[in-house]
Order: sequence, then structure tokens, then C-alpha cells
Amino acid sequence: MTAITRWVLAHKRLVIAFWIILTLVGGAVSGPASKALKQKFSVPGKEGWETNQQIAKLYKGTGDNAAPMVPVVKLPAGTTAHDAKGDLLALEHKMAQTLPGSRVTGYGSTGDKSFVSADGRTVYAVSYPLPDPDQPFGDNPKAEKKLNKALKGATVAGAPVKLSGFDALNQQSGEDSNGPGVLVEALLGGVGALVVLAFVFGSFLAFIPMVMAICAILTTFLLVYGLVQVTDVSPIVQFLVALIGLGVSIDYALLVVVRWREEIAHGREGDAAVVRAMETAGRAVVFSGTTVAIGLLALLWSASRSRSRCCRWSSARGGRSSTGHGACARTRPIGPGRAGRSSSCAIASSRLSRPAPCSWRC
Repeated sequence: MTAITRWVLAHKRLVIAFWIILTLVGGAVSGPASKALKQKFSVPGKEGWETNQQIAKLYKGTGDNAAPMVPVVKLPAGTTAHDAKGDLLALEHKMAQTLPGSRVTGYGSTGDKSFVSADGRTVYAVSYPLPDPDQPFGDNPKAEKKLNKALKGATVAGAPVKLSGFDALNQQSGEDSNGPGVLVEALLGGVGALVVLAFVFGSFLAFIPMVMAICAILTTFLLVYGLVQVTDVSPIVQFLVALIGLGVSIDYALLVVVRWREEIAHGREGDAAVVRAMETAGRAVVFSGTTVAIGLLALLWSASRSRSRCCRWSSARGGRSSTGHGACARTRPIGPGRAGRSSSCAIASSRLSRPAPCSWRC
């Protein structure tokens, strides 16, 4: 550590220029690195994942991650769902034409009273659209816009049809469901940290940990960009890099800066104080960072071994997976109708009902 510190002090301009260039390059590739992250999650060998995969295959992706569209109509007084059954059936046909390939059901096609409210005046239908291949999680937010446009002005027994469902309600609220981006979160965290550091130091030294954090985060994005060229990387990584990197960088920089100030107070000056700070606090930072890295690698190795055991066990059972009542509810193919419940439970019982002897390991 002493030799490295003395070399850095002897080549200050070269080291500073190197980190400036590396930081600028990291900032330039941070956007492409984030876009190259694999926006899908998979947990092979897990019962829930395997069950959902079979559901998606059986129903061509509908009912998996895409939220259902729910047109609702409140019938005029004196009109029952049975009286408006023809209009309701026409509404379902219109939904199917608007969203080709979607699964549509309602009172018009089934006569099931589960689609009618207790007072008999409020009736709804359900449409599960096909997943959008351009969406990272297999949902289809464009389906809401298409169906909403198609049902504009539509009526049942003279009553207007209103589109409900998660996507429709979210669109009507006008709120952005994506939340703040990683850059905004990092900036907010950085501003808060700078306020605390300014209070602690009471000088421009507060900027030093922030500079270290900026360099560390952007250069890590450079490493991530290289990593995504050879393997799939989860989008969660960008938040870990920005937020955990911000905290760890400030923490480690604080250790070194505080130690350097102590050496200055003890009478050491210039490079001597820097060398002494790196011999003590710097060594502790290297040891701590190495320990964290080893711990994360051990966690990754343990998780991959556990997943491998589950995959081998699943293969030995002929690809069957266990499930419970949650999976049966998840497989409900259409909606609250009795046909939906019976077929879903049949799938669960016939294909996925055998208990998992090693589910605790998976």
C-alpha cells in the first residue's frame, strides 16, 4: 500500500487524467449499458416459474403478466343483464375484433351471473390481451389504448360502456407508473449526502467523497457495459451500482479523509500525511472491499448450486413441478366464471399437483 501511494503521489497529473478520462467514458456508456440490460427475469427450477411457463404456453401468453381489460356498464333502471344479453354479446365480439388473439368472456357469451352485480344492473366483461413482444415483462399497455378507443361511444341497452382494469385506471390517473429513474435516484441521494457531509466537514472537503462516488459509479457502468456483451445482466444491477455505490464510495472516502485530517492534526504535512492515512485507513478500505466482494461471490455460487440441484430434481421428475392453491388461482384462464375455475384447477391437479419433496431447497 505504501509503494502504491508513493507512486500515485509521484504521478498525480497522470493519475488524475486517467480517472477523468475513465469517468467520462463511463458516463458516455452508462446509457447504452442500461439499455443493454436484460429486462426479463427467470428463475428456472422454481415451482411458481415453471407453472407460469406452462400457463403461458397453454394460453398463448394471455393471463400471464398482462393485466385484464374490464369493460363495465351500469344498465338503466328496469333493465336486466338477461334483457341486454344481445348487446353484451356484441360488446364481447367487438373486444375480440379489437384485440385479435385475446381471450374474451362475459355474461353475453356465458350467461354466468358471476359477471353481474348483486343488484343486477352492473355488468362487466373480461379480456386478456396477448403479450406485447416489445415489452420487457410480457405485458401489453398498448392494448388498453386500442380497446379504449374502440369502445368510445359504445353502449349497452343505451348505457355507456366504461373501460376499467389496472392499465385503464393507471392511464386515467395520469400518474407515471415507472417511477424515478436510476439517475434521478442517484442525484437525490447525492444531494442529501452532500448536505450531511457539508455539515460534518464545514469545508470544501465535503466534495471529495462526492467526487470519489461519481468516479466509482460511472467507471462501474463501464464494467457493466463490458459484462453485458458476454452475458445477461439484470436491470437491478444499475440501481445497485448507483445507490450502493454512492453509499460505499462516500463511506470509504470518509475513512481515508478523516484519517488524513487526524495525521495533519498530529503534525504530519503534505505527502507524509497522505502516505500514513493510506497505510492505515487505506489498508482497511481494501480489506473491507475485498471481504464484501468475496461474500457476494460466495452468495452467487451458493445460489447457482441450489438452482442446479432444483433443475436436476425437476428433470428427474419428468419436468413436473409442484404447486399449491396459489398456482390454481393463478391459472384461472378467463375470469370469475365457473368454467374458468374448473379448467384452471383441472390443469393444476392433473399436471402440477404432486408435492415437492425438496421444495425447501429450491
